[in-house]
Amino acid sequence: FGSAGGVRTLLNQVLPAGRLGASLKVWLEPAVPVVEYGKSVLLRVKSTCSDPRGRGGVETSILKRFLSHSPGETEVELQNVTTLNSEIIYFYDCNGREKNTTNLVVYRVPEPPVLEPVRWLPVGQERELVCRVKDAAPIRNLRVTLRRGDEELCVKNFKDQNPDELKTVTVTHRLTARREDHGHNVTCEALLDLQPYSPRLNVTSEPQRLSVYGEPASRRWFFRHGRGNRLTPSRFFPPTEFPEGPKMKPDVHLEVNETASVSCTVGRVFPEARFTLALAGQTLPVIEDGHRATATVSGAEPGRFRLLCNVTVGPVEKQTEATVHVYRECRRRRRRERGSAGVTRSPQRHLCRPQISPSRC
Repeated sequence: FGSAGGVRTLLNQVLPAGRLGASLKVWLEPAVPVVEYGKSVLLRVKSTCSDPRGRGGVETSILKRFLSHSPGETEVELQNVTTLNSEIIYFYDCNGREKNTTNLVVYRVPEPPVLEPVRWLPVGQERELVCRVKDAAPIRNLRVTLRRGDEELCVKNFKDQNPDELKTVTVTHRLTARREDHGHNVTCEALLDLQPYSPRLNVTSEPQRLSVYGEPASRRWFFRHGRGNRLTPSRFFPPTEFPEGPKMKPDVHLEVNETASVSCTVGRVFPEARFTLALAGQTLPVIEDGHRATATVSGAEPGRFRLLCNVTVGPVEKQTEATVHVYRECRRRRRRERGSAGVTRSPQRHLCRPQISPSRC
């Protein structure tokens, strides 16, 4: 070949650049790129090539822009990435081409899940909880969890879904209402797990409060002929929502400007009852304890007035009414009646009778 320089020139034409006789190595940083849907990502194609004429690049249908080049490294930016579940080829040309492939992880943070409102639930009755999560990607990395308080009711993933499209997913769970559920919150969480390439991303719905009412169903037991002397459960009564209506004394008798205390009561109910008492359409202040409400009534002029007691237990509402009779002042008379033992009785007040007109005594 004539000289050592001629041998070196021939070797450079035959062998890849880098260390003399060494194979060309190429890699990508980051090894698995992660980019948010619609955003851009910077890729660095690196190699063992020391030839300043070497060039790296990527092959993809995604819009790209070459940013810079230095020996052994080329920077490329992928722009406005909206292609899901894509694969990119990266390469380096250095007296020959070396290339590899990698997955491009394109994610889209799900919008906050939407949990359908939960109406009042009778104890023991089933109700379907429905949660919807919109446009999460990659769908196979999504996990949706329905919770009652801290308790997991349902966990669902989507490993079998098509990873190439954005879609809204729906998760349902049938919940049987228990008395102890009253006041607890139900939530729906969407978790996008991108580990180990990116952090876990999660969003949670607005909580829906469980409102439960009524008593559990009771069993009826009966004797079944031909099966021995034993009791067998035959059927279930439905939950007791509001066993009895409210009770109130039907008539109240007053003189003008006199006051009296009236009470409206209910039996065993759940949750606690809420009371409203109104006299002649005017709401009265009440003192209540969940089973009884007490109010003070009075009348400034004679007449008959409607007293209404309205009771709400959960979504169920019942009412009862009474009549307040207001009379003019009745004459007070002292009567001394001597009993058989000769004891003088204390003065008594003659109460107005219902059958007497309210306008007079």
